[in-house]
Amino acid sequence: MHDPPAQRTVPVPEPAALRPGEPRTIGPFRVRSRLGSGGMGDVYLGTARRGQQVAIKLIRGAQLDDDEFRARFRREVRAAAKVRSRFIANLIDADPDAELPWLATEYVPGPTLAQALAAQGPLSEADVLRLVAGVAEALHEMHRVGLVHRDVKPANVILGPDGPRLIDLGVVATVDATRLTLTGQPVGTPVYMAPEQASGSRATSAADVWALGALAYYAATGNRLFDGDHPAVVLYRVSSEEPTYGDCPAYLRPFLDACLVRDPAGRPSLDTILRSLGVPDPAGTTLLTRPPSPPPGVARGARRRRRRSPLVVLGAVAAATALLGAAAFGAWTVLTGGDEERNAVGQTQVTGTPAPQESGETTQPGAGPVTDQADADEDGSQGSPWALGTEQRLADDSCWLVSVDQVQGRLATLTLSCDQVGTTTYRYPTPNRWLRVYAIGQDGTVERTEPADATAQDTFWTLGNLADRAPVTTTVTLPDVGPLAAVAVQNTDSVGWYWAAAP
Repeated sequence: MHDPPAQRTVPVPEPAALRPGEPRTIGPFRVRSRLGSGGMGDVYLGTARRGQQVAIKLIRGAQLDDDEFRARFRREVRAAAKVRSRFIANLIDADPDAELPWLATEYVPGPTLAQALAAQGPLSEADVLRLVAGVAEALHEMHRVGLVHRDVKPANVILGPDGPRLIDLGVVATVDATRLTLTGQPVGTPVYMAPEQASGSRATSAADVWALGALAYYAATGNRLFDGDHPAVVLYRVSSEEPTYGDCPAYLRPFLDACLVRDPAGRPSLDTILRSLGVPDPAGTTLLTRPPSPPPGVARGARRRRRRSPLVVLGAVAAATALLGAAAFGAWTVLTGGDEERNAVGQTQVTGTPAPQESGETTQPGAGPVTDQADADEDGSQGSPWALGTEQRLADDSCWLVSVDQVQGRLATLTLSCDQVGTTTYRYPTPNRWLRVYAIGQDGTVERTEPADATAQDTFWTLGNLADRAPVTTTVTLPDVGPLAAVAVQNTDSVGWYWAAAP
């Protein structure tokens, strides 16, 4: 656990008294006061029956008559309910089907980052690094369950008593979310948008990484990357001009160089950023044992060319084991290469049911070395999966050897091993943190296995760290995708194989 940023004594506006006609109760919560208003509605301070304080967003406006908006809001509420982080104002309750839909999150007392800087100026180096790590952890958890925030900005970060908290999950997007608002404008705040977001393209996890860089620059300097007299001017500059940050402190420049790359594929992943900071995961181990969660069918293994992507690491202080609260942090250093397994473009993939490839190209899990027993017609692709019992290395540079041995109904039996247990890269890995298993339906439906699908027969989710390189047999319950065609297993490079579901 790292230390929260030092508390700043910043006056915070008092909640406003309720006006006539405003609700006194919303769902199970008693409304105490009004916290503010936004583009989607009003935000109220409420209390639960046991006294817990919550922030309630009540949706109003033209979108209430839009069936598509309501359907999307339902999906996003379900997805947001999966996110739990100490750096997020977590969802408490919601009713997307109410006449006036609402959602309630934890109430976090404290100033926003914008209020803190307006009152006392830029943060110190230590506080900036702590802010970056906290917001990065929050975004990492959101991306892990298939969400992109899309509006990371100073007004959406509260400097709470126990560290920064990311708020306003009401604007998050799932993989299939629409790209524009009803007015045709991209969702988000122009000055913190990534170039592709400002031009109306879909906001991926890479857009949140850009926003994290812009947020860090603001926290360290009090300045914005782009200025303009009108949002449309700012949108144009963000989408067409290179950002300038010559006034940023030297320690932050390499981090900004990595995050503020116009090409989304060139930005570091949240895993990379967190690893560079030595941030521990909730179990107390470093994020080297909690990789990203890619969907199948993104890259090909042995035929895949390794793209040199920026890695952000803390240099100088080789106390790379130092936690964020340590006083002696070295400068950010940008490197390339690295031995960790990761996505071929250095990005954390948005999880959930993968969308079809927009290019129309068929991409499959990686082509690893073919074993002697494999039929010459099998190549491990979705169209020609390996036979059950065929052991495959997930990629030439992966430690993981996997076979899908049997599929009975929705229960799959796997044998897996890591031949680099005990090394610096892998340590003693927990398989379910390094591997992802997918069910592929005969109609092309793809869904990832989740702990929520587990039955009493599952051992995959309870399998602990591997102590040696010996193969381990485990079982996992597949999600229901109708008639099953194949089972896919991937590592953290978005590389893996398909196995036929039947002999």
